[in-house]
Amino acid sequence: MYPYELFFGITLYEVLIVVGYIAAIALFRRYSVKTGMSAKLYNLALVSVTAGAVGGYLSGYLFQALYDWLGGGGFHLNRSTGSTYLGGLIGALAIIAVVYFVGGALVFRDSREHLEHFADVMDGYAAGIALGHGFGRIGCLMAGCCYGLPSEHGIYFPELGFRAIPTQLFEAVFLFLLAAFLWRLVTRTSGYGAPVYFIAYGVWRFFLEFWRGDDRGKTVVDFLTPSQLVSVLLVAVGLVLLFVKRRKERRHDET
Repeated sequence: MYPYELFFGITLYEVLIVVGYIAAIALFRRYSVKTGMSAKLYNLALVSVTAGAVGGYLSGYLFQALYDWLGGGGFHLNRSTGSTYLGGLIGALAIIAVVYFVGGALVFRDSREHLEHFADVMDGYAAGIALGHGFGRIGCLMAGCCYGLPSEHGIYFPELGFRAIPTQLFEAVFLFLLAAFLWRLVTRTSGYGAPVYFIAYGVWRFFLEFWRGDDRGKTVVDFLTPSQLVSVLLVAVGLVLLFVKRRKERRHDET
């Protein structure tokens, strides 16, 4: 809605992306204090998620370029290339894993602290990602991207020239609520943050796609949008993690 330049080429979109990152880091910092996370583990987690954020931002563009190519367009990486959150999430998680485990092997040579507390770190990540993503979606609303289907009851987007369902706003509200729920969950139990985030966001995003109005290309599965396909995979991963977690708990109870 307000994609105009504020200063030095920066718009509200970029400002809110940065606000989201700061909010996510602040929440993770509070989580680390509340759970008694060591300074070395916190620093490793912070470096890992920062590397993931940068790499994920680039990954989002790569995935969108791929979707555009599969949809019949060319594979282009330029200022007009959009970005996809779920594509960015895939890249971010891959980079986080590499930096965390490789860095952990170097930092914790005489212990397995980074391995023993990996589930705790992922709990903090889950709540932080949901919170940061919520601010990012407000940024999308301001930029006029990721909009919904045309609707006379929607918000008027000047750059589109018509009213559309404000899917960005709906998703922001959902993500803030999810972040609050995850915060309550991860500060009371361990190991459920990531599975619940994957399942909850995957289900939400799958159904939200039916109200999205922007064209984001295709994948090898024609009857699903790119985000719906990734959402299905996200839910599947979450269910597997949840099953493994519950199985470990049952084994522990039996012993």
